[in-house]
Amino acid sequence: MDMLKGDIESRQGQTTTLLPDDLVVDIMSRLPLKSFCRFKCVCRSWFAFSSDPHHRQRLPRTPSGLLYQKRLLGTSIHLARLPSSDRDIDTTLSFVPCSVYPLKIKDVSNGLLLSYRKGNTHAEISNAIVCNPATEEWMALPDTHPGPTVTRSHLRLCFDPQWSQHFYVFNSEWGLIPTGGFKAEVKVFFSEDSTWSNCLCEIHDAFWGGSVFVNGVLYVQHVWAHYLLALDAPNTCSQLINDRTIQLPGFPNKPEKFDCPDGCLCQSSGVLCYAQQELDGCMMRIWSLEGSDRWVVKHRLSMNGVFGREMLLRTDNRGAWYFDYDIVAFDLERELVIVVDRITHKVFSVSVGTGKLSKIRDDIQRPLGYYYVPYYCKFPALAR
Repeated sequence: MDMLKGDIESRQGQTTTLLPDDLVVDIMSRLPLKSFCRFKCVCRSWFAFSSDPHHRQRLPRTPSGLLYQKRLLGTSIHLARLPSSDRDIDTTLSFVPCSVYPLKIKDVSNGLLLSYRKGNTHAEISNAIVCNPATEEWMALPDTHPGPTVTRSHLRLCFDPQWSQHFYVFNSEWGLIPTGGFKAEVKVFFSEDSTWSNCLCEIHDAFWGGSVFVNGVLYVQHVWAHYLLALDAPNTCSQLINDRTIQLPGFPNKPEKFDCPDGCLCQSSGVLCYAQQELDGCMMRIWSLEGSDRWVVKHRLSMNGVFGREMLLRTDNRGAWYFDYDIVAFDLERELVIVVDRITHKVFSVSVGTGKLSKIRDDIQRPLGYYYVPYYCKFPALAR
């Protein structure tokens, strides 16, 4: 051990002769962020890996914070930064050409952003772009020519670098059916060949809630029912998209006289996770999906006294109960939950391990927020 230590110290800024650089980087890329931040202080060579542009894209990534945009038309994109975030990334997207309207953020997936170049969220798909703020690359999506029966179009950006180096965009074109209710046809854009697929999937229920993409599967929450739609990412030769539904754990989002958002989805180490307050709001549970449909409780986080008050439930003017804080995002690898205090209009991060509260930003009117972790790899499909 003393000989190894001496070798490390003598080769300042270089890796040891025991392992090749690529193998060291591969090992370090499998570490959780917390362990990596501790181990990179072992020697100068390991610290150098964390700043090397070639290796950095494979190492654990530091989250920047919460991307949000105020609901008023014409407002710009903002970043509520975490204390350890990178500060050299243009999250305002000034590198994307924009003529009349500012960009409107629509979705975020593992460092890539989907935005509209018009203020209208139901704009034609030809006004949508996908970009990477970390590398300042972007591309406009080609139009799928939606038919006249379409009442709204929902785009979902899907990118998981641990599963594929290509991204997808799922387009759900919703319309009314004569017997009542909704019907949607789903098409998929492939960045690999920059085309929309001919594969189709028909949906006959209101799945346009929150979503997350994990290991090649897009999970979308139902608007009011307590379950998910799971869509498998097809290949370019597929004609159909496999789909199934999964019951969510916890309680339904609208029990009698109770009005609250239906929890929050995320991924952690390639596993789908779900967080939701308990009925009194004083506890938060976080589950992981084990297998195809079994939910296992991973954490139970006390929120008692976190905001300096004991009562975390309130009633509106109709007498309906609601939580006075929302779960916006969470990250089990970084052991944090991001919440918005609806009373003080502040964004906080809460430590899963200690329950400690850290303020991120003031004066936010319940933003539509997206958890942002930069991705430094370049995409051939995106043009600078």
